[in-house]
Amino acid sequence: MKMNKWTTGLTAAGVVSLASVAQAGDANETVMTAVSSTTLSGYVSTTAIWNPGSGNAALPGGSFGPSGAAAQDGFSLDVISLSLSKALDESEWAAGYNAQLWFGQNGPNSIGGVSQVTDDTIIKNANVDLRIPVGNGIDVKMGIFDSIIGYESTDFNANPNYSRNFGWGLEPTTHEGVLLSYNVNEMISVSAGIANANTPTLGGNGRGGAESQKSYMASVALTAPDSMGFLSGATLYAGVLDGLQGAGSNADTSNIYVGATIPTPVEGLAVGVSWDYRLENGPNSGGVSTGTSGAWASALAGYVSYNVTEKIAAHYRIDWATGTDETFGADANGTEDKLLSNTLTLDYKAWENVISRLELRWDHSLDAVDRYGATDRNDITVAANVIYQF
Repeated sequence: MKMNKWTTGLTAAGVVSLASVAQAGDANETVMTAVSSTTLSGYVSTTAIWNPGSGNAALPGGSFGPSGAAAQDGFSLDVISLSLSKALDESEWAAGYNAQLWFGQNGPNSIGGVSQVTDDTIIKNANVDLRIPVGNGIDVKMGIFDSIIGYESTDFNANPNYSRNFGWGLEPTTHEGVLLSYNVNEMISVSAGIANANTPTLGGNGRGGAESQKSYMASVALTAPDSMGFLSGATLYAGVLDGLQGAGSNADTSNIYVGATIPTPVEGLAVGVSWDYRLENGPNSGGVSTGTSGAWASALAGYVSYNVTEKIAAHYRIDWATGTDETFGADANGTEDKLLSNTLTLDYKAWENVISRLELRWDHSLDAVDRYGATDRNDITVAANVIYQF
C-alpha cells in the first residue's frame, strides 16, 4: 500500500490511523477491480425530417419509433443513450450487468406508450446477468430487458433503416422480469422468460391484479454452420409471447414472430424477412389497437441490403400490414386496415464512429382511406439521420 505525503502527514499527526488508511486502500482496490471491467458506451442520434403535405398527424403506427409525429418537419434530438455494462466472462459462475438510460427532446419518455420515468428520461435496460453452470451454461437476465421478438430494434443505431417497420409497432419493446437463455450447440439457441407485463412500468405498477397474471415468452434461433457455404451465418428466428397488455390492464395479448436474415452468393448482398402477428384476447387500456377482444394485426416486411463500396451501403425495405379497423390509426370505416410502405436508405461512412444516412419513405393506404391528411392516401417522408457511437 502506498501513501501520499498528505496521508503520511495526517498519520503522523494522529488524525488518521494506519489501520483506517489500509482499510480505505483495500476498499478502493476492491472498487477499482469491480469497475475496471465495466464498459461505458452509447450514442447520440439527431435527425432532420421533411414531411411535405399535411400528413403529420396521421403517421402509420410505429413507423418512426418513439419520437413519432413530434419529429416531423424540423430538426430533432432523437435520443442520447448511455450504457454501463459488464459482460459475462467465460467462468462457470460468471456475473455481470447492463444499465442503459435514454434522454431525449422529443420523446422518448416512454417505450411502447408506457411511461417509466418522467422529464424525457427513461430506464431502457437495467438487469443483472448471471450464469448457472448447467450443461453448456444457462444465462440468466433479471430486471428490465429488451423484448425477445422483433426484426428491428428500439435503438436508433441498430437498424438498417432509420424509420421502423409496421411490425415494430405491434410488438412489445421491453419487459421487467427474468429471462433464461441456453445455447444447445453452435446452431441452436433457446430462451424463455416471465415478466410482469408486455411493457414495464417501474415501481410495480405494471403488475396484474392476480399472481397468475404475467407475460410468458419463449424463442428459438437457428444459425447455419460454416459447412453450408455462402449460407453460413444465416439465421432463422421464431418467438411467441402471451400476457398482460400493460400497466393497470387485465387485457391479454398474444404475439407471434418469425424472422430470417440470409446472405447471398453475391458479395455484400444480404436479404431478410420478418412476420409479426398480434391478437388481443380482452379489453385494452391503451396502445395502437382498437382495444376490443378479437382485435388482430399482421405485418410482413422484406429487406435487401447491399454494400455498394467500402463506405456506401444501400438498404431497401418493403412493408405490408393489415389488421382490425383502426389498428393503425383512428380512421374507422368498417373495413380492415391495409397499408403498404417502401423505404430506401443510403448509408455513407464518411467519419469514424458515425452513422450518416439519408432515407426516403413512401407510405400508401391500400384500403381507400385518406390516412395522411384530409384527402391523401399517400405520405412521403425524407429523413437525414446522423448518429455518433462511442
